[in-house]
Amino acid sequence: MILNLKPQTVFAVHLRADSVSGGKDWVGSVTTDSEIHTYWGRTGQISQHAGKPGDVAALNRIIDQKKSGKDRYQEVDRYTQQHGWESQRTQTTQATPVKQPKPAVAEVDWVEAPDAAIEWDF
Repeated sequence: MILNLKPQTVFAVHLRADSVSGGKDWVGSVTTDSEIHTYWGRTGQISQHAGKPGDVAALNRIIDQKKSGKDRYQEVDRYTQQHGWESQRTQTTQATPVKQPKPAVAEVDWVEAPDAAIEWDF
């Protein structure tokens, strides 16, 4: 995931491949100005950038080449202008655990208290 995508980015994909040096990351993005921007580097250290004219269809062709090429990149994350990065969206929308309500009547352990009285409420 790249935090500083170019302004007006509408779509991006983060790919990762294993390598002898520990892994490679690649991010391809496209802007509303029909520019493709790619970022790459060692996993966790993306430091290279290049840009060229292109649209989403051209970016998808590059992504397909990366996934089917000798390095066998795999998708890690996806960005859309409407939702941001999927990994961030998943983390922020996780449901908080729901607390179970306490029982209306106290539980009785009949083994420990076999003579416990039953209180009728009618």
